[in-house]
Amino acid sequence: MTLSLDVSSPPTNSEIQGEDMIATTSNSGAGATDSNRLQALSSPTNGSNSNNGTSPSDARSVGLADTNSLKRYPGLAQEARRTCLRDSQFPEEQVVRLILQELRDRGFADTFEQLQKESGYTLEDEAIAQFRNSVLAGRWTEVEKAISSITIGIGSKKTKQAALFIIKRQQFLELLEARKLKQALLILQNELSTLTDDIPQLHRLSSLLMCPSPAELHTAADWDGSNGRSRFIVLESLQKYIPPGKMVPIHRMETLYSQAITQQCSTCEHHVCSPENNLYIDHKCPQPIFPPELQISLEGHSDEVWYVAFSPDGQYLASASRDKTCIIWSIADYSIVGRLEGHEGEVSYLAWSPSGKYIVSASSDKTLRLWDVETGETLQTFTGHTETVASCRWLGDNDRFISGGMDQKIIVWNTKGYMLKQIASPRVHDIAVSVDCSLLLVADDKSSVHMYDLATLTLIDKLEEPAVIMSLTLSSDARYCITELRNGELHMWDLESRARVREFTGHIQGNYVIRCAFAGYDDLFVAAGSEDGQLFVWNRNTGRLLTRLKGHTKTINGCSWSSKAAALATASDDKTISIWPAYHGAPSDMADTEKHTANTATSSMSSSSSFVPAAGPSDDDQSMSAAV
Repeated sequence: MTLSLDVSSPPTNSEIQGEDMIATTSNSGAGATDSNRLQALSSPTNGSNSNNGTSPSDARSVGLADTNSLKRYPGLAQEARRTCLRDSQFPEEQVVRLILQELRDRGFADTFEQLQKESGYTLEDEAIAQFRNSVLAGRWTEVEKAISSITIGIGSKKTKQAALFIIKRQQFLELLEARKLKQALLILQNELSTLTDDIPQLHRLSSLLMCPSPAELHTAADWDGSNGRSRFIVLESLQKYIPPGKMVPIHRMETLYSQAITQQCSTCEHHVCSPENNLYIDHKCPQPIFPPELQISLEGHSDEVWYVAFSPDGQYLASASRDKTCIIWSIADYSIVGRLEGHEGEVSYLAWSPSGKYIVSASSDKTLRLWDVETGETLQTFTGHTETVASCRWLGDNDRFISGGMDQKIIVWNTKGYMLKQIASPRVHDIAVSVDCSLLLVADDKSSVHMYDLATLTLIDKLEEPAVIMSLTLSSDARYCITELRNGELHMWDLESRARVREFTGHIQGNYVIRCAFAGYDDLFVAAGSEDGQLFVWNRNTGRLLTRLKGHTKTINGCSWSSKAAALATASDDKTISIWPAYHGAPSDMADTEKHTANTATSSMSSSSSFVPAAGPSDDDQSMSAAV
């Protein structure tokens, strides 16, 4: 029903009653009626929307209904306003000012002015507006006066000094750009030096005096000049010292959007893909669907497989075995492309270099070996440990790696074969290194995780567990650590708070070393093998078990995830490796990948191996299907 305003005749009582019913209709049931009603009310007959000195709320009322309408329908403006604005837990002034900031940032100047006029609110008062203009125009004397005064709200002496340093640094750089070297030197000596105790930064600034041209200054200072964005950056830097009620934080609406999406991602049960920048809907990933039965099983080792790892580009998989060899598999056709032979003992661990050109392997023969992936040749053999080498990790480049052994040694090596550093430690069960190479975690043979500053190899802290730690793994952002214990418990630690925040249950863990892995987008999944031959996948944030993958007949010793390959790989005592592709969306998405048939692949470097399709075993039948 459309509400019409016919001023030619007075309304009847029934019309007034009907209007009252419309005005009290809830938003959820208003539908087109309220929309049409507001459209009729939003067009004043005189074509003017002047508030004539009224308060902001009165001005908004006049914008919703003209004078004649207000006379005929007492309270109509208030009812229309309630229809227009739902009840909100947030102060109206803050909401309007954020909208004003967004309009200004997006260049809607006319709409910005109209909203200020209609709402009665302004984005910034005159003092802040003048301060903004002075910064962007480079009127530094005016900016200094504003910072020193109380008009823009910078309070303490310490914050004023920090703000002044930002201003003086920009002024110094602009003088250098204009080749006014004497004036720049005076600012450096008499002002900048009194505003900071950061001697290295002052030295860096003084070195800029030697730049022979503005272009070299821009490069050396990583600064785009007075005509670039530098003054906008200065304004953004200064804003953190000004109360947000005075000056709305930069891109505040954008920040709130990002925070909302981040929160949605953190609570997404199946977070497997990057969120779209879509503000119309909440972020929700489709449930990842693993094949209902094992589709890809690799056979090539003659004994238990103890470890697997995808190459950085996801195109290859490397496996380490009790049979004293490592095998490199192609993910494209699951054939063997390399067999690495040379160790005299079981290979317990391996690690790909960041470039994917090299592999380091660790063995019970007390050595490590560096392999050329392309040729399969041993480039170096490292002899420094006196007992089994339990683990090894690369240190961010292709030249250095670290190893930990049961001989109570942690050693840093370079690829030339030289021992760079060595520290005494407890007997090592496992080690992990953060992506930025700032943190080293060491699981000892008892119940402690030792946290080291990797640059200095000094101990930072220790995490204590209730049982012997068999293995550990570190998230890619170094925020979380997973520990796997001999008593069957699997714990997640928050390394910032040093608190144990989650426990994952369901799998079987005893005396075997079983290595778990973070998986999925943003490491939201935790995957771990079990002594019953199943792979368990949990949601990291909730601890909820998402799936159990059945395919092996014996203990799963380790697993690896690759975002590039979009798959999990598992290594088992049954001498096989299983690949579990992850699909997202409807089960029909799996139709593109058919079950592989048996295949025998031979590389120039290795003997033939069989590639076996296997059905997922039931609870009653844990046997793998034989090769065709």
